Amino acid sequence: MLKTAAVLVLLIQAGHGLAQTCGGPHTAISAVQGPGATTPLAGQTVTVEGIITLDLRQPGGFEGFYLQQAGPEQDDDPATSEAVFIHTRAGGGRPGDRVRLRGKAGEYYGLTSLSQVKAISVCDSPGLPAPVAFHPGQTPADIREPLEGMLVHVEQPLTVTDTWNLARYGELALAPEVQWVPTQLEKPAPGLARRLNAQEQVRLLLDDGHRRQNPRPIPWPPGNLAPDNPVRVGDQAGPLTGILDYRFGHWRLQPLKPPEFHSTEPRLPAPGRHDNANLRVASLNLGNLFNGNGQGDGFPSPRGARTQGAYQQQQARLAAQIAAMDPDILAVSELENDGYGSRSALAQLSRQLGPHWLFVVGSTDSHNDEIRNAILYRSDRVRPMDNAQLIDRGAFRQWHRPALVQGFRRAGGSESLTIVAVHLKSKSCRNAPSSQQDRGDGQACYAGARTDAARELVRWTADHGADRAGVLMVGDFNSYAMEDPLRILAAAGYHDLIREFHGVHTPTFRFHGRLGTLDYHLVNDSARQQVLASHVWAVNAEEPGIWAYDAPGGFDLPPDHVWRASDHNPVITDLRLEPR
Repeated sequence: MLKTAAVLVLLIQAGHGLAQTCGGPHTAISAVQGPGATTPLAGQTVTVEGIITLDLRQPGGFEGFYLQQAGPEQDDDPATSEAVFIHTRAGGGRPGDRVRLRGKAGEYYGLTSLSQVKAISVCDSPGLPAPVAFHPGQTPADIREPLEGMLVHVEQPLTVTDTWNLARYGELALAPEVQWVPTQLEKPAPGLARRLNAQEQVRLLLDDGHRRQNPRPIPWPPGNLAPDNPVRVGDQAGPLTGILDYRFGHWRLQPLKPPEFHSTEPRLPAPGRHDNANLRVASLNLGNLFNGNGQGDGFPSPRGARTQGAYQQQQARLAAQIAAMDPDILAVSELENDGYGSRSALAQLSRQLGPHWLFVVGSTDSHNDEIRNAILYRSDRVRPMDNAQLIDRGAFRQWHRPALVQGFRRAGGSESLTIVAVHLKSKSCRNAPSSQQDRGDGQACYAGARTDAARELVRWTADHGADRAGVLMVGDFNSYAMEDPLRILAAAGYHDLIREFHGVHTPTFRFHGRLGTLDYHLVNDSARQQVLASHVWAVNAEEPGIWAYDAPGGFDLPPDHVWRASDHNPVITDLRLEPR
């Protein structure tokens, strides 16, 4: 019995020595990977040899390194990857070294890996293998498995499509080109929503090689993200060389070194006023401006800032953004519906803007929504005509915040312009009844409610004679450019000024890495004759969310930091009203 045990010990020791002898028998990495999404050797302990391509064993890293079969030993089977992730904290080896090790095959958050590695033997140092050419647009996510863990090179720079997880996980979403909401460019149709999956398929996350949350400094762009060093949607990164990695449900690139970034969408100041204009109208979704109880307490509010300090920053930065646009009339949405008293959010915003600013007083009795529309104006430049009115019948009574209607003249002028401030029901499916569920045509939930609201806007302006004079409908319509509400309003004679002046590729909002227009200035024929210019100021939607007033772990931003004061871009229109 003792003799048998001794023999077993010797065999085990001999086997262990054999496993660490460079050049000895070993399992091909391609066999560990197999042709499928998971390893066919799950649970088995195997010996492999390969070249370390990227080491992520640093503090806070992914606790391992990537090992790739040397070129002469690869199997040339296009269905299998030649690399594997070694999940270990054990030391030994560095990029470019050929190493030999034993580990247990399995999956690590969807990534084929070897774990329970006891020792790593360095054989020699031949240097990194040549990277494989990789084209994300030609190699969508569902056929990337044969390149999992391999060193790849993307020659053509990729476009930044989303910065949502930049500050939280150090990730940037990249794609071959800017991605648009399908109904921004195409009419709603059955199955159009499937385009969203096609867009996801060609994305690639640029990762920072760390598993920590809230990295500081924030790694992208090179030099680290800062208020004066942003990365914006539409910017480009590349060429890129790194490891094609898969974990947490997404394909990623772990770069060998930071790629170059190219600013293709640089920050620009607010558009200047047209030389011949004597009236400027702007609209802005405020991103839930709530002021607690109006006396410094009452936080967190149902929406918006969670503290008085966050509210003060939000209000100051919104005011700075509005001042930069220098409008005469301003329509806002996502404002707290708390009346018109001196402690209301509207009154406080008006005071923040300056002594010349007043606001239109309307009724809030007809709805109990937490938010509302409002209109503010420069009292030294324009005069309101008659009393404000609310469109609160039909679809507006059931689904939407009432639209606010107010006519204006220039101070000392006679020609008028009627402003209709609109904010339609969002696309969220939360609590949507069966009649308002997603139809699968790309318009998401409450499409019928928004379509009915567009018809009601046309009816109301006709019934009240407003359409016989100049009408400018402004605000957040929660509808992309080719969706039903915009087509109904166009058929009724309302001109989309963004589209007429800048085309359909002019976004005001970003959602899940896709751009589109939700905010509009629409004019009837009478007002169209008064329009000289219309603009979208790309000051919010393209910027990282970490600048937002409510971003966790955000930056201490000055009150004049206008970038990303809200999540919607403002729309600006310059007109000329004839003098008396």
